Amino acid sequence: MRTLIIAAALLAAALFAYIKLTSNGVERASEQLSYIPADTAMLTVQLEPFDLVRYLKQVQLYPQDTQQTLDVLTSMLSISGSNSGHFLAALLEQYLHLMEQPEQLTELTGLRQEFRSLFYLVGLSPVSRFELTNEQAFWRFFDRIEQQSQLWHQAEELDGIAYRRYALFPFNGHSLDLLVTVQNGWGTVVLTSNGFDAAHHAEALAIRKPTDVMNWHRAITPLAKRYQLNEASFGMLSSAELLKAITSNNQNRLARDLHALLGDDLSTIMTDWHTTACQADTATIAANWPGIYFDNQLNKQPMSSRMLIASSDKTAMASLDKLRGFIAPHVQQPTNNSLLHLGLGLNIGQLLPAVGELWAATSNASFQCAPLVELQTTMKASNPLAALAMAGMAGSVKGASFTVNDVRMDPATGMPAVVDAVFSLSADNAHSLLQSLLMFYPPLADIPFPQLGEELELNELFPMAAQFGMAPKLMLTQDHALIYQGEQASSQAKALAGTALSQNGLLHFGMNYARFFTAMADSMAATGAELPPEFEAMKDTPFQLDLSLDIEAQGIAIESRMHLDTKAD
Repeated sequence: MRTLIIAAALLAAALFAYIKLTSNGVERASEQLSYIPADTAMLTVQLEPFDLVRYLKQVQLYPQDTQQTLDVLTSMLSISGSNSGHFLAALLEQYLHLMEQPEQLTELTGLRQEFRSLFYLVGLSPVSRFELTNEQAFWRFFDRIEQQSQLWHQAEELDGIAYRRYALFPFNGHSLDLLVTVQNGWGTVVLTSNGFDAAHHAEALAIRKPTDVMNWHRAITPLAKRYQLNEASFGMLSSAELLKAITSNNQNRLARDLHALLGDDLSTIMTDWHTTACQADTATIAANWPGIYFDNQLNKQPMSSRMLIASSDKTAMASLDKLRGFIAPHVQQPTNNSLLHLGLGLNIGQLLPAVGELWAATSNASFQCAPLVELQTTMKASNPLAALAMAGMAGSVKGASFTVNDVRMDPATGMPAVVDAVFSLSADNAHSLLQSLLMFYPPLADIPFPQLGEELELNELFPMAAQFGMAPKLMLTQDHALIYQGEQASSQAKALAGTALSQNGLLHFGMNYARFFTAMADSMAATGAELPPEFEAMKDTPFQLDLSLDIEAQGIAIESRMHLDTKAD
């Protein structure tokens, strides 16, 4: 549990802490961008200065005691007992400790506090580049890793530029290596293989420019405009380049690298894919689903991130759009300061036809590629539509939402002293739907429902609820069934009662970390349960996270917002 919570926090931070680029930044950093190859399958860029130290001090993601987490995460790396595993474990350990003391990050690593970076692939090799303020401090950081792990670098040179090679693990007759260099105020770290030639390493280390350089203004600017993303902060994962690597051994650098690293073994495995038919079919797929595109805004409050799984398949997007349902408006409010809120907008009545359309389009698409035809055959043998037919019984449902505004426990009794929460089920003729559902549970089949718009004290029907400090109410309207308790929940329920149904979303989730974990810790303390250390740490985590998933005309959009405590220095 401890590791999962901390890992979730790390992931949440990673979603917000990687890319930031402005148009002016693009111009100022054009020299660095000119090392990105045109056929890169993935890239993210952050070239406008971003105060990384202040951000890390704000989020305060790491508990004071990271040893247990560190032990779990590094055991897999060092289990072989090799120096290579110890090297990666030491690198991870230094990283975690730096996150606990971000004010020393610049001194210990040489990174600029006003952080700028790039990440991209040169073929199969991931390349991380970041601006430095102290090159010697950067080298000393790796010196400490070497001393701790006893894995020493090999000093090498290309075109007069010195770099370090750390031979990590053997792989298929070659080795996986970490290359590190510094030039022109930028540090470059590359994970690669000695099976690649010197020209490959020179491009990955930003010593030589690629023959075919990505033209930012021709390749990226139109994408940012098309998908309503901020060109000032941009990242992408390219379907076309990934699929070329599957259907050929030479159509891009990624394909050539895979072939060089895996050789005839890969060619044998992928023979059926290396055909003209598969190249044509996958090119069509890439045209319809060109990739994943994203941007971030880290210098504003709230911080935000947007990701789009892009699609030009209008038929598919029209089918997916039918699934959108109704989410209670208070769940979607950016100022919602609840402990926890979740809204699912799902038009159950359209679930079967929408999935049916998508299934038919996929399983009946005209493919000549043998592996894709085989996949279609398998799909037809496991049609899910029969299982979804049961959803027709709740076909009037348009969505459900749940909000916990406040929970406080009485330490003396271990029972809730305050509960403020609301649950809503939204549907066409919610009253009839609820009656129909309760028919399946005879003890509740004769519940005397309130008149539309009136409240019913549920303790009259379920006296046991009062013993747990609960006093929920039920209200029914034409479109909503509402169960709620507490002053704020009552206000939310009455506002929702007068709200007409609409297609306003698919999924919305939010959590106030400090309030949620404080409530959880207080609840456990009131019952006498032992308080896990991570709960105590999370009580001081000063951010509120909101996440939404929706269907747009040009793809599936995922948006995140993080409200940080701006009092941090």
